[in-house]
Parts: sequence; C-alpha cells; structure tokens
Amino acid sequence: MYTIIFSLLCGGVFIDCKEVIANYWNFRSSTYANGVNGFDEEERTVWKQIFEKSLAPGKSLKVLDVGTGTGFLALLFAEIGHEVTGIDLSEGMLEKAKHNADNMGLKIDLFHGDAENLPFEDCSFDLVVNKYLLWTLQEPACAVREWKRVLKPEGMIFSIDGNWFDPRPDRHIKRMLSELAERFAKKNQYNLIFKKSYDPIRNSLPLYEKISPENISILFSETGLVNTAINPLPGVQKFQRNRHSLSQRLLKNNSIFLISGQKKQE
Repeated sequence: MYTIIFSLLCGGVFIDCKEVIANYWNFRSSTYANGVNGFDEEERTVWKQIFEKSLAPGKSLKVLDVGTGTGFLALLFAEIGHEVTGIDLSEGMLEKAKHNADNMGLKIDLFHGDAENLPFEDCSFDLVVNKYLLWTLQEPACAVREWKRVLKPEGMIFSIDGNWFDPRPDRHIKRMLSELAERFAKKNQYNLIFKKSYDPIRNSLPLYEKISPENISILFSETGLVNTAINPLPGVQKFQRNRHSLSQRLLKNNSIFLISGQKKQE
C-alpha cells in the first residue's frame, strides 16, 4: 500500500490527499491509542470529568464523534449515558473502534465517511465532538459548517486539538530533539512513516502548522457559531506530565486544548 502511495508522490502524479490520509490512518489503526495510555481507566476518568462539567446533568444527548478513530471520545460519551454515532475516513480505525466497543460492552453506531461531507440530516445531533482532527483536514471551514448543519439549534461543538507542529523556532528545536531522543530509543518508526505520508500534503492542510486555540476560535466565529470558549484543559496537561518520562517532560511541548461553540437558536 505505502509503496504505491510513495511512488505516486515521487512521480509527480496528482495526490489525492484524502486517500493518503485514509491509508496512513488505516496503517496506524492497529497501534494508535489516541491518548497517553489509550483506554486506561485513569485517563478516561480525567476526560469524563471535563465533559460532565461542560454539559447539563441528567440529560441524554445525541452525540456525533467526527473522526472517531479508535472510538476514544465516542465510548467516553457512551459510558456517560449518551446515544453516540461515530464517523471516520479510515475503515481500519472503524474496525478498531468496533472492537473496542465490543470489549467494553458499549453500543455506538459507526459510519464510514468524510468529516467535510457528512451523511446525516440537518439538525440531527445535540453535540458534535472531535479529537485531534482539525489539523488534518483540507477544508476545515467546510467541515465546521457541516458540523453546524447537523446540529440542532443551541447544539454544541467540542473540538480538542494541540499545537503539534508549531513553527516557532523554539518549538521546532524541541520537536527535533524529541525526535532524536525517540530515534535513539528506537521508538520513532511511526514518526518516519508519518513524515513520508504527510510531508507531501502538508501545504494542502490549512491548520497543519497553524492549529491553535485562537485560530480555531476564529474559525468557529467565522462559520457562525456563537458563545465560543477556550478551555486549556489543565487536568489533562497535569495527567500527561505525570505519565511522561523526564525527557518527555523537558522536550514535549504540545499544549492540548478544547474549543467549544454553539449553534444559534433559529
């Protein structure tokens, strides 16, 4: 699979960004955790506390997890008691999400599809969530408009992301040192494959190097969402610091954050 993709890239043939992205995440689906320790109970508890504080208690919501991946968020909301649908461009990730749901004894509806062109009716969901997704989209504004379309009036969007590829020199140097440390420890095989996949398409991804709380908040406002807010997720940051090694704490400089926005009452 990767031989074919890379030969196309090297040959100067038209690149289908979504195919490259889907193939990469199909490859990663067997190992990707979408968290420090995947479905570790302590990590899930940290995230559940965040969402339980952000939503009205005692109300079951219809939740759409866009770019569900291994089902991390989808299964969290199912555990809390909501009716959850997940969608992803990667069929491999969907298989992993189904496997995780079966192991946890939870029910979520899963669809293969595109975050920028959702196969759902208008006003279908109370809440749209996503984790580590916006940076990898070709048309993030189009995606947010789609998420808004499928929301009921006064419905909410929660987007979680991090400043993964901050181009500022100090952040770039730290990433390089972190990669060297991982290479020395022989832990960077996935980083190499990631670079081979994403480097040829990174200029087609508007938020690849510009992902930040401020830019997502602006994007939400420009697409008509109201009551936007930034949550720097101190509980998540603390959890991650405690789980990282000393070298990771010194070199890892990703800040995880949550941006929320609301659809106006019509």
